[in-house]
Amino acid sequence: MQSAFSAGDPQWALTEEVVAGIERASGGRLIIDLELAGAIVPAAEEFDGLRTGALDMGYSCCLYNRHLHVAAPLFGQVSGGLTTVQRMYWMEFGGGQELAQEMFKPHGITYLTYIGLPAEDFAYTVFKLETLDDVKKLKMRTAGDGGEIMAKLGAATVFLPGGELYESMQRGVINSFEYGAGKECYEMSFHEVFDYAYLSLSRAPSDENSIAVRTESFEALPDDLKAIVEYITAGAMNDYLGPCIKGDAVAMQKIIDYGCEYLQLPKVIEDAYLVAAEAFYNEKMQEEDEFYGRVIMSQREFREYCELKGVTGG
Repeated sequence: MQSAFSAGDPQWALTEEVVAGIERASGGRLIIDLELAGAIVPAAEEFDGLRTGALDMGYSCCLYNRHLHVAAPLFGQVSGGLTTVQRMYWMEFGGGQELAQEMFKPHGITYLTYIGLPAEDFAYTVFKLETLDDVKKLKMRTAGDGGEIMAKLGAATVFLPGGELYESMQRGVINSFEYGAGKECYEMSFHEVFDYAYLSLSRAPSDENSIAVRTESFEALPDDLKAIVEYITAGAMNDYLGPCIKGDAVAMQKIIDYGCEYLQLPKVIEDAYLVAAEAFYNEKMQEEDEFYGRVIMSQREFREYCELKGVTGG
């Protein structure tokens, strides 16, 4: 198994806990060798490793797998869409899990579970954002649909693994980035390389990582070990989100104390982003295959149910 994250990333610890839990529950019958990002396949290419047989199990992010299916990023975050709490319920009870399994099946990948992460901070920058002209000055690391939408607003966007962000900011390769929220940001010392942090639920009202296995390897396990793997991984769905609720708040204060500013994204930028996001997904539904439209409409329908019941949460 390879994680998409390095040892200094708090998400690495969750991967360790999952692997240890499987070993304990199986009485030592199933021991998983866990590797850091990049140890076997390049960081963020864990699901490709499952597809090719280089890996038996991967902990990664659906946002990184657009090349496997254009709908893959929809299982991580949809700009202006489901919050993390809404998405967790959608995955478990609204058909999301079944859709994810359908999407990855042709690649020989069995999707196991969604790991809920808090809504992301909108961006970390070295200069203040006030107008749409400022967005056009961004050289921003971003991932998934958010990057395409930011590009439509004029930002220059690029994808980089998390382990490369600190040095890239220091060297001026980028002048802004998104990567989770306060807890991850502080624990990876990112606050040392930016001046402003912007809050908004517009770009990433939810975030995720996912655990998947190579179907051939999984099917070779006896049924009881399959059940253990499914049970332990499913049980981790909320294990990262819970600690982050407090952890993000505590980290935000530490980042402020360090000298950075936490600000709400200016409304003129947020409104323009949401308009561009709605247009982006409507266009995509016309351009892409039937499956893409099914995922979007399933999420929109489930969001209406959540709003009717007052279920929100980032």
